Amino acid sequence: MDDALAKKIDRFTSLKEKMPTSELPRWTLAQCYEEAQRFSEARDEYAALIALKPDYCLAWLRLGSLYLGPLADREEARRALVEGKRLAVEQGHNAPRIEADSLLRELEGNDAADDEDWPS
Repeated sequence: MDDALAKKIDRFTSLKEKMPTSELPRWTLAQCYEEAQRFSEARDEYAALIALKPDYCLAWLRLGSLYLGPLADREEARRALVEGKRLAVEQGHNAPRIEADSLLRELEGNDAADDEDWPS
């Protein structure tokens, strides 16, 4: 991991401690952990974020993506992606809904690269 990413992780860990009910530090910290390939820590931050804000559809989708990929738990992936899609539809967020559909097709073994409805 490079120095800049390590510093960013330290900064957002500190912000999370100072603002434990804020979503932004957890969101950014989870993304930093993903970039650093610290996937279990990313999962834990997304899960904590969802506990704070259960309707955060993007956190559900990132969690599902981790379970679909590096954390390899198909049932947890399905559960998170279905919930993320439900929330995206309920909230009227089209791009996250499309992403959820793509990830769910990938989970089912269909080639997500053929997505015609994904905006370019």
